[in-house]
Amino acid sequence: MPRVLLLWFGWLWWAVFPPASVGGSLPPPPPMTFNIGVFTLFRLQSVRLVSHERPARLELGGRSLTLPPHTTYRVVQTAGWLRVWQEAHLLAEARRLSLAAGDVTVEVVGRRTRLQRRFHGRLTITPADNCLRLVVTLPLEAATAAIVSAELPVTVPREAAKALAVVVRSYLLNHLGRHAGDGFDVCDSTHCQLFLGEQWVRQGISGVMRGECSPMVAQAVEETAGELLGASDGCLYPAYFTACCGGHTTTPEVAFGTGFDAAGNNRGIVCRWCHGARFFTWVRRVDRRVLAKALLPATTPTADVQIKVASRSPQGFVRSVSVTAGTRQVVLPNYRFRHLVGQQLGWNLVLSNRYVLEPQGEMLMLRGHGFGHQVGLCLAGAIAQARAGRDYRAILKYYFPTATYRQAKALACTLRLCVHTDAGHSLSQRESIAGAHTAGS
Repeated sequence: MPRVLLLWFGWLWWAVFPPASVGGSLPPPPPMTFNIGVFTLFRLQSVRLVSHERPARLELGGRSLTLPPHTTYRVVQTAGWLRVWQEAHLLAEARRLSLAAGDVTVEVVGRRTRLQRRFHGRLTITPADNCLRLVVTLPLEAATAAIVSAELPVTVPREAAKALAVVVRSYLLNHLGRHAGDGFDVCDSTHCQLFLGEQWVRQGISGVMRGECSPMVAQAVEETAGELLGASDGCLYPAYFTACCGGHTTTPEVAFGTGFDAAGNNRGIVCRWCHGARFFTWVRRVDRRVLAKALLPATTPTADVQIKVASRSPQGFVRSVSVTAGTRQVVLPNYRFRHLVGQQLGWNLVLSNRYVLEPQGEMLMLRGHGFGHQVGLCLAGAIAQARAGRDYRAILKYYFPTATYRQAKALACTLRLCVHTDAGHSLSQRESIAGAHTAGS
C-alpha cells in the first residue's frame, strides 16, 4: 500500500479510535515526518561518515556497529552491497545502513568540490541503481526550518521568514510522496525544496561557503508551527515561492504547463515591492547558433537560425518559443525551452519566464524581469514588505489573496484525500534566493 495511504489511514484511525489516556486528556498525534532524499544531484559511489564527540551506532540489517568518536569511515556501494571501511579495513557489509543523523557529518568529495552536511533525524543509506541512496527522515517542522534557513540570509526580518515557513510547510504537505518511486517523499534540490541540513559547508575552486539553521529562522518556524495555506475547496493551497517575481507573479499553468490555481486566478498578482531587487530586470547575451545547437543538436554551422517568442500570456509571460534552423523548425513550451537551455548552457542564461528576444547580428539579447519561475510568494517582495513593517499574515494575503489559514492538526484526517500535486513534472519549481545573490556574478 502506498505510504501516502498508510499515513492517511493512520491519522484517521487515531482520530476515530483515540488511545486511552490518564485524566481524560488525549495525547497529541504522532509528529508528521518526511523522507527527504539528500545529495540527489550526484550518483554517489561512496560517502564519508565522520563521527562527532560521542560514538555513532550504525544499524546494519539486524546487527549494529559502533563507531568511536572523531573517526572517519567510508560507505561504498559495491554490486548492490554497502561496505563500511576504516582506511584499508573492511568493517561490515549490509544491504541497508541507518543511524541517528546527528551523530555524524556526511562528507562527499569530488574532483573539485567537497561537501559536508549535518542533519537532524535519522539517516538511511541503501544501494540503488548502481549508486548510493541517502534518505533523511525528520519531523515536518525541522524540515521547514532547514529549508527556510537555506533560502534566506540571516539578516532578513523575521516576518519574511515566517511567511516563507508557512509556504514551505504547505508545499511539503502538498507534495508528500512526489518521489515515491525513488524511495523518498521530496528531494533536496530545487526540483522540490533546497534542503542542506542543519549545517553545511561547500569547498570548491571559488572558495568556502558555509551555513546553518539560524536561531531567527527557528523562532519564525516555532511561531508559525503547523500553520498552512488552505484553498477554498477545503484542500491545501498549491503554494510556491520564487526569488523575485519582477513586478508580476504568474500561475503554475503558465510557468510549468501543469498544475492548477486554487484561487481561480489566471492572471497572477501585481507586485510593487520587488522593484529594488537585484534581478528585477536582467540582460543576457548568447550566440544564436550556440543556442540553436543546444535546442536542435543537428543544426549545421551554415544554417539560417531564427529564435523568437511564439506566444505569450496576456501579462507578458512567455508560453512558447519558436526555433528555426534551416528547414527544421520546432516550437517549444517555455518551461521546456528553459530546461533545455539550463541543461546545455547553464541556468544563468534565461533567468525567468518574462523576457524578450532581440537579434543583434549573430548574437541574441535576452532582456527580462524577475528571477525564478515567478509563481507564488516573491521572496524579494516579502523581505521588502517585512522591512516596511508588514507582518507575515499581511505578506501572505498579498500574494495569496484567497487563501485561508489552517493548522496541520486540523487537517490531519483529510489532507491526504485532497492533496494537489504535479508529481512527475521535471522542471525546477522554485529557485533559491541564495542563488540570486550569486547568479551572474
